[in-house]
Amino acid sequence: MSASLVLHIVCPTQKRGFAACMSFCFVCLLVYGLASGAQRDLSPGVVIFTACALAIVSVAAWALYRNFVFRDELYIAPAGELPPIELAFRPDEIRALRLLPAPEAWTPEAKWDALGFGHGRIEIETATRRYHFGAGLDQRQAEAALERIQDFCLAQRGLPVAA
Repeated sequence: MSASLVLHIVCPTQKRGFAACMSFCFVCLLVYGLASGAQRDLSPGVVIFTACALAIVSVAAWALYRNFVFRDELYIAPAGELPPIELAFRPDEIRALRLLPAPEAWTPEAKWDALGFGHGRIEIETATRRYHFGAGLDQRQAEAALERIQDFCLAQRGLPVAA
């Protein structure tokens, strides 16, 4: 299959400093708390604190993964085998494409986004569900990616795609 018949977009990693700083602070506080609590005794309170600490460390590790390793990936091909990723489509499966507005700073979505857990702002609607793509893209990059997707779908199908 030639490269022109496939659209493959890979977003850059998010690299949000707030998430990295918060993860580092949480891990340092928890290591200190665990070290000082385990020296005294292994009472039920220390065991519960340890379980909560492990949960928080796992969330911090997930935030670091989402910020420094995870890359949102979209693959659209009119024919051939699709890769085993969530965002792999045929052009005729896509019903509509939208660029969602940026969340306001005080909303929960913006806070999740600041930690690196946000979804992309490009919404891809299929017959079965809506997918979000573009985690790590700023406004200009999201608009450019949306235009590339629309142009590719129009070229493959010859039909207009709702924007």
